[in-house]
Amino acid sequence: MTDAKSTVLPSGVSPASPGIRLAAYVLEGVLAFVTLGIGWLIWASMTAGAGQTPAKRILKIRVIDSRKLLPVGFSKMFWVRGLLAGIVAHLAILCTLGILLFMPFWDKRKQNLWDKISSTYVVRDPNDAWNTKPALS
Repeated sequence: MTDAKSTVLPSGVSPASPGIRLAAYVLEGVLAFVTLGIGWLIWASMTAGAGQTPAKRILKIRVIDSRKLLPVGFSKMFWVRGLLAGIVAHLAILCTLGILLFMPFWDKRKQNLWDKISSTYVVRDPNDAWNTKPALS
């Protein structure tokens, strides 16, 4: 992907704005607190396979692989993006006094540090372009 605007994404899908990403980050903390962490973990395990966390599901954004342009699976969401990239990124955020949290505001691909480490993009997907919601029948 040369830049976020020139990528061929499914109809209705666009790069997530830095503002909505920041909102998701804050909402994630609120949801974890309200559900005492346990509810959030259960909910996250159910949504991670579609490239989402609970807050991302609510805000209709998802994480996609930067090469395949498909939602990342559970293992990449948890191990690579969550654990490995999360630890590295959070250490870097602490070292920069939080400045790196705002990286999507100046990055041409609207990526944060953990997006770059895990080779992912965060996109707005209001119409569930990849049909990841379970069918209610």
